[in-house]
Amino acid sequence: MTTTQPRFPGVLAATTTPFNQDHEIDLDAFAEHCGWLISEGVHGLVPCGSLGEYETMTDDERSAIFAVAAEVSKGRAQFVPGVAGKSAREAVRWAQRAGELGADGVMCLPPTSHSPTGDEVVAHFTEVAAVGLPVIAYNNPFSTRVDLTPSLLARLAGIGGVVGVKEFSQDVRRVAQIQEQAPSLEVLVGCDDLLAEGVLMGATGWIAGFVNAFPSQSVRLFDLASKGQWNDALPLYRAMLPALRWDAMPEFVQAIKLGQEEAGRYGGPVRLPRLPLSAADETRARRDVQAALTATS
Repeated sequence: MTTTQPRFPGVLAATTTPFNQDHEIDLDAFAEHCGWLISEGVHGLVPCGSLGEYETMTDDERSAIFAVAAEVSKGRAQFVPGVAGKSAREAVRWAQRAGELGADGVMCLPPTSHSPTGDEVVAHFTEVAAVGLPVIAYNNPFSTRVDLTPSLLARLAGIGGVVGVKEFSQDVRRVAQIQEQAPSLEVLVGCDDLLAEGVLMGATGWIAGFVNAFPSQSVRLFDLASKGQWNDALPLYRAMLPALRWDAMPEFVQAIKLGQEEAGRYGGPVRLPRLPLSAADETRARRDVQAALTATS
């Protein structure tokens, strides 16, 4: 376990991106949503992650999302944008843009162009870290076809500048293994329905998805868990779990946007290649979210 003060403690929102019915980005709605999340107690914003549908954006759109999140979070919360790209050149370009906007750090996937070797992963993160911002490595083997195993993370930790990992392998054993093999790295829970398990084992942050619908509840859950107040944390966690489990499903973006709507917020449509949920899945997602809202209100 790292003994240094974590740079990214608390709950950071992997923000959704609001599209209007013509599937164009609504920057005003995004600014309002970011402001609401911060007012509800969220500690940081992580735009343009997987949940933010960054892969569907033009460069101008992605740059605009960066700028809005940077402006809204300034002096109020951390700004840690996702800088994933097909190549190191692309990821570096986005990290440089983040630096220009005053980012507190960046979150980065391995290269998304192919299934890279371990040496290629290390080379990729070396280039991104050279920009000079703290880097959170994002382990999502389901999207990237490469698993940032604890031994590989130990190599990344040796680069200097790679300070944390968003852990989304869905393997509950990983937090302890990372702490054993890469003790300098902060571990941030990346899978919503492993929050309690991750914090119990020493994770110091949570880059959350359903926080877009449940911000105050998510912050309260994290605070209770991090303080070891399990008698209060576990009933809240169990009430939220049916909804949180959608974060580990392929349709997580659609489900979380529907969750925002159930919470009285704007979620909006998704962009292709994603399609709306089937009628049956939509009914189930709305039911799970409504149950969580009722139980935690």
